[in-house]
Amino acid sequence: MPLVYGLHAPNAPHLISPAAFGGVGSETVRAIRDLQVVPRWKPDLILVASPHWVSEKGFLVHEGERPRQIYDFSGFPPQLSAVRYAPRGDPAFARHVVAEGKRRGIAVSYTSDWGLDHGAWAPLLHVAPGAGIPVVPLSISTASPGSHLAWGAAIRAAIDNSPKRVIFLSTGSITHAFGRMQSNPSATWTLGEQVETEIVNLVLAQKYQDLAHFDPGRWRLIEPEGDLGPLFILAGAAGSTLRPRLVSSGQVFGAFGMSVIEFAPPRPAPPALPTQRPARPPPRPRGEAPTSRGGAPRPIPQRGRSRRRDPRPH
Repeated sequence: MPLVYGLHAPNAPHLISPAAFGGVGSETVRAIRDLQVVPRWKPDLILVASPHWVSEKGFLVHEGERPRQIYDFSGFPPQLSAVRYAPRGDPAFARHVVAEGKRRGIAVSYTSDWGLDHGAWAPLLHVAPGAGIPVVPLSISTASPGSHLAWGAAIRAAIDNSPKRVIFLSTGSITHAFGRMQSNPSATWTLGEQVETEIVNLVLAQKYQDLAHFDPGRWRLIEPEGDLGPLFILAGAAGSTLRPRLVSSGQVFGAFGMSVIEFAPPRPAPPALPTQRPARPPPRPRGEAPTSRGGAPRPIPQRGRSRRRDPRPH
């Protein structure tokens, strides 16, 4: 079964509860929920890559029965720490993915450490409400973007050889410049928005190799979260068969991008209309005289009577 869908979304704490932040993030939450990911794609499993789980030596895949929920933040409203998201894992699928990665020479192994940090569960709250779909967390690594693309391709091959319907969620803000953060949530940063637009346009054009070699100065300017490791893994898994589409965008606190991008199969072309044939003329009513070329009616011969003249005298 192929990878059926992918989504890249931000994971900022205000997405957990926009109301706790005066409504900040509510538009992004609404955009994600309106996608109706689970009802539309009916996944058996969700793979999620968070920029908050970084492994130094290769990639890691969580193989636990119940990935633990991690509250890796502080200084935020207390109601955020009361939110529970506890899906099941899928150890067999985790080992299946690792085996494919190793077969391709990728440095990857599985672990029961770590779990679901808020970089994973904050958007999962809205992608798969209720935690009813099993989730397998994936780490990013300190390796190059090209290594992340190759790991994504290995994941795609593993999915292709599985009967499960899988969706892939990658998370993180494209613009993540804490040094520019302002207290006003409506504050904007024009240059940051311009650079993020350049990056998003490369994704939409499926120019993933160009993105991997993006201008280093402009890249460092906006400080992409996790160097977009999760997005590169998703791009490698999506390949050319899942088409990216920008769902929503924006910026908050003048420092954090809120772009949401979905990766979905192209819609089938509508069926071709049948070739139009000239309509046949309607049948003439019985007994109506046909017309000659000049339009005058032609005489209708009387059926059953001789057309010869009667020889009898009148």
